[in-house]
Amino acid sequence: MSQRIDVINYLRELLSGIVPKTHYLKNKKKTVIYPYQTFSLTGEPTRFMGQGFYIDVDIFDNNATSDVPIEKALSAMVEKFNQAEPFYEMTDKFLAQIEYRNDNPIPTGSDTLQRRTIQLYAKIDWRI
Repeated sequence: MSQRIDVINYLRELLSGIVPKTHYLKNKKKTVIYPYQTFSLTGEPTRFMGQGFYIDVDIFDNNATSDVPIEKALSAMVEKFNQAEPFYEMTDKFLAQIEYRNDNPIPTGSDTLQRRTIQLYAKIDWRI
């Protein structure tokens, strides 16, 4: 269980470098500050060495006048985890390898609220 928590904490810190307001699973804040993003894991990063899993990221913005903030966040995400040059980082506990897979706009039914979903693929190789 602690390995999964290590991965979640690592991803929260890493993704916060792109969108500072980053939350695991959902934004539980009483006062919402936009833009913000949430992320979840699909698959198990701790089963055995080299196991891959998906990171599903949703970016939200409530800007009635411009698409620029959410598009900047999306562009920064694509740049950081580009398929042509996958992201690699060694920590004290593991090697993280992350690559961008795809993104899509998600209808919100609102004139102002915007949402983009991004899927990343990750491999964690645990240090022994």
